[in-house]
Amino acid sequence: MFKVAIIGSSAAGSYEQFSDRCKYFLKNKIKDGILIYATEETPFIKKFSTQYRIDVQYFYTDWKSFGKNALKERNKMLLSDCNGIIWFDDGLKDTNMIKYMAEKIGTPVKSA
Repeated sequence: MFKVAIIGSSAAGSYEQFSDRCKYFLKNKIKDGILIYATEETPFIKKFSTQYRIDVQYFYTDWKSFGKNALKERNKMLLSDCNGIIWFDDGLKDTNMIKYMAEKIGTPVKSA
């Protein structure tokens, strides 16, 4: 099972652009099965996962337990078992933080 985080999907512009980029990066992984990791439920991820019958695991930010470190802790949990990232640059600090953390631990990042 290939576990891929799709980050910043709202920056894709259109569903067609989002879908094309994801299919391109995942084309050799489909036969092994795919699990999508996401930090939020977006229309693009929901439609793509439904269309291709791919399960999604969401990683939500637990502000109550982790306070100001909640984003970093959520990202650590997401990256702990992630095989790769499809990264759309939406300009958000958190999206960039995930990319930086992934690169630091050697998780492949594909910029879409």
